[in-house]
Amino acid sequence: VANETGAFFFLINGPEIMSKLAGESESNLRKAFEEAEKNSPAIIFIDELDAIAPKREKTHGEVERRIVSQLLTLMDGLKQRSHVIVMAATNRPNSIDPALR
Repeated sequence: VANETGAFFFLINGPEIMSKLAGESESNLRKAFEEAEKNSPAIIFIDELDAIAPKREKTHGEVERRIVSQLLTLMDGLKQRSHVIVMAATNRPNSIDPALR
């Protein structure tokens, strides 16, 4: 898709963005979105979305809840600012937080 449109392509592999350090996963997401905005038009592709954005009511960890919230905030901000499209893939669509579907 990025090749056909001439857009900058930014790949986020869900499990790789996760960090053990508090706040670093969210920071990694912010950096990815900032990079895409700087290079817009751009496409952000999140592979294995279910690894970073599970249903908030079913997760036991605070990190996952914060990442879902950060992702929603970043995506809301894109509507007003730039030409960035976010696409994602998963093998488990029913496990993704409903706000991201």
